[in-house]
Amino acid sequence: MFKTTETNFIQYLLNILIIFFLFPSFSLSQTKNIPLESNRENFKRSVLVISHEKIFNDTNLGKAVFKKFKDKEKILLIDAERIEKLFIEEEKELTLSRPNLDTNEFLNLANDFDKRVELERVNQRNKEAVINENLKKWKKIFFNTFMIPIIQDFMKIYEASIVIDIDSNAFKLVIFDSRINITDGVIKRMNNLYKNIDELMLKITS
Repeated sequence: MFKTTETNFIQYLLNILIIFFLFPSFSLSQTKNIPLESNRENFKRSVLVISHEKIFNDTNLGKAVFKKFKDKEKILLIDAERIEKLFIEEEKELTLSRPNLDTNEFLNLANDFDKRVELERVNQRNKEAVINENLKKWKKIFFNTFMIPIIQDFMKIYEASIVIDIDSNAFKLVIFDSRINITDGVIKRMNNLYKNIDELMLKITS
């Protein structure tokens, strides 16, 4: 059963009131494409809706950005597995040598080994954090440089004043008329406009 906090429920009611205020002839539906530009005279809305995550995931440029992230993540994983195997072998050798070492010597070697293992774990976590931060930075460039100008074009076409991102926490519970969702239209426009992916990727990831 769906549960929500009192605060979220109040936000939900406010969102519904906003939508009904803006759209008196409101119909309840799920997302579809907005009509083609040729129909715009019969379809003017002050508010449009997008899903920025769907735009990122379904555009060719967004897919290329995410692939680069996954490639770097894979390289890091392979390197981590290689180092782990080396440590496992070293640990076996240290264990086998224990009968030939006095207690203090063995403890010193074991402590040194543990410190190097922990240091490598920290190093791997730092590398992973850098990769994740790179993805955030790349996505920000994708949205600001390539997605938003397309959305602004749609706003002009449909004479809209506001675009709501349904992926934002404030609007996850909003129910809206499917005709105001321009997500698929933005994806199609971006794929048609941004064809030189390799060149664009240099601008995003350099």
